[in-house]
Amino acid sequence: MYDRNHDMKIDRRELLDVLKMMVGGNIHDDQIATIADHTIGELDDDGDKSITFEEFCNTLERIDADDKMSMKFLS
Repeated sequence: MYDRNHDMKIDRRELLDVLKMMVGGNIHDDQIATIADHTIGELDDDGDKSITFEEFCNTLERIDADDKMSMKFLS
């Protein structure tokens, strides 16, 4: 869905476009660029400055996604 040029990976430009769509004008472009660079740096295992689906899945295996992506409600 985010792989706009259909090359089976998400590069910096595609990630920037997605982040800008998600946050609109609420975050400055330089902050969005920092987020994109950090994200690629964390997920890019082979150093090609892009994220493949396999790299994305490998990252999810290393972190506790349920804990980081869930909301805890008080009982």
